[in-house]
Amino acid sequence: MPRLLTVACIAYCLIHTSFASAKGERFGVTGAYYDFTSTAEEGESGENQSLRWGLVHTRPIDDNSARWRWWFGLNYFADSIPAPQNGVYQEVTNYEFRVLPQYAIPLASWLTPYLGAGISLAYSEYSERWHVDADEFKYGTQLPDNNAFEASLLLNAGMVIKMGSNPDAHLQIAPQATLIVPVNDGLGGVEFSLSFLF
Repeated sequence: MPRLLTVACIAYCLIHTSFASAKGERFGVTGAYYDFTSTAEEGESGENQSLRWGLVHTRPIDDNSARWRWWFGLNYFADSIPAPQNGVYQEVTNYEFRVLPQYAIPLASWLTPYLGAGISLAYSEYSERWHVDADEFKYGTQLPDNNAFEASLLLNAGMVIKMGSNPDAHLQIAPQATLIVPVNDGLGGVEFSLSFLF
C-alpha cells in the first residue's frame, strides 16, 4: 500500500476514534462511478470514466437537530486518461478527502433526501505522460511525472434509505450524485455513488 494512503488511513481513524460516539453517527463504505475530466500544462488532456472506492463517516452537526449532518469521505481511484488528438496522455492515482455538510428534507421514516455543499482536498499522482499526435499515437520523449494537491467545490444531492426499525442500529443505503468543480487545475466532473452506512 502506498505510504501516503497508509498515513491518510491512520490519520482518518485517529481523528474519528478520538471522539465519543454520537447519536446518529455512522461508518461505512462507498463505491462510485466517476465521469471526470483533467488538465495538463503541456496541452489538452482528456476525460474518462472510472470506479472510485472509499470510506465514509457521518455524524450530526447538532445533536439537538436531526436535519444537519457532516459527511466525511476518504476516496481512492487509479486509471488512465486517454488523450484527445494532439493532446497529452496521462495515468492518474488520486487520493481524496471530502467534507460535506448535508441538510435533510423529512419525507418518510424510511426515506430521507439530502442536499449538500462542501469541499474536496485531493493529492493526485500523474505518470506515464506523453504527447500524442492527430492519430492519438504517443511520440517524442516521456513527459515528467506531475504530483499535485488539488481542491474542488462539491454540490451534492442524494437520499438515505433506512433498512430496519431500530433508530440507533440500522443499515442505511445512500445513493448520491455529486458535482465536482475544480478550484485549481485538477480533476473534475460528476460522480454517482452508492454508500452503505452501519
